[in-house]
Amino acid sequence: MKKIAEHQDFLIGTLAYALFWMDESLQASLEAAGWERMNRTKSMIMISVTVGINRPAHLARNLGVSRQAIHQLLQGMRDDGLLELVPDPADRRAKIVQFSASADKIRGDAEKAIIGIEAELASRIGKPQLKQLKQTLHKGWGPVVVVPPA
Repeated sequence: MKKIAEHQDFLIGTLAYALFWMDESLQASLEAAGWERMNRTKSMIMISVTVGINRPAHLARNLGVSRQAIHQLLQGMRDDGLLELVPDPADRRAKIVQFSASADKIRGDAEKAIIGIEAELASRIGKPQLKQLKQTLHKGWGPVVVVPPA
């Protein structure tokens, strides 16, 4: 049996590196624009809400934290003026997370930073390669795969 260290080309490692690189680039860019650096979990909450993952239970599951932890994080982000919890129009018993009006400036700066980061990445790896990478990763991957132990 091969050791994991022998599999340096695993996709999961590449994806993790890409995520960390993007997040670090975004955080550094926002810091250069005068914003306080966020920890990765808060950054991932912001990204998740941007792409429509907006129920606290879904955020907790996707980020691998407890519901209690996500509520504490959301409370802190609400206190910072980034997010707010509002009633879910589809389920009166539930709340959804959305950006607060006071988050518009940081969201605008983040969007500009992401556009610039992608432009820099395109100059480093090539525009066609970046386009192909995005298209490949955007394809439907299907349901989660469960591989039983051999």
